[in-house]
Amino acid sequence: MKKIFALFFVLAIGLTIFSACEKDDICPDDTLTTPYLKVGFYDFSNQDANKAVPSLRIIGIDSTGFRDTLNTFIDRSNQTAVDIPLKTSENSSQFLIIYNSRDNEETGEELGNIDTLKFNYTRQERFISRGCGYATSFTDLVTILNPAYTNDTIQNPGEWINAIFDQDENLEHQDTIHVKIYH
Repeated sequence: MKKIFALFFVLAIGLTIFSACEKDDICPDDTLTTPYLKVGFYDFSNQDANKAVPSLRIIGIDSTGFRDTLNTFIDRSNQTAVDIPLKTSENSSQFLIIYNSRDNEETGEELGNIDTLKFNYTRQERFISRGCGYATSFTDLVTILNPAYTNDTIQNPGEWINAIFDQDENLEHQDTIHVKIYH
């Protein structure tokens, strides 16, 4: 009887220990987290055709003026579409989009054709799970080309972007183009 009681006691302790364990908090790869803004580049004269931007460079600008090159694609490569991370702590993000990017050999200064894009949006934070944490949703997306040139009669003299179309104002799906840029 003592053996049965001892065995029962060991099993009860073992079950108590194992039931206290929790599942690993791992975020599955297919979980939708904070999406990137997907921008596609198209031919202005044939608007259904993709048109690569040669030697594309995109530089993010923060509110203090700090600039940093994006790492979501190979810098200064030919691209027909890119993923751009938006700021999750502000309601706008600004980027320099550089066509045919290259450096001046003597000064190191950027020589490519530069346009500025500002993306305004509404953001909402949502809890996904303990493993994934929080994600930010972006809605009401509006794209502004060269915001420093706000007067319609004044254009950026080196503007290479001909038109912009916000195809999807709500960034919910990562596999579709949200903004089309025609050049």
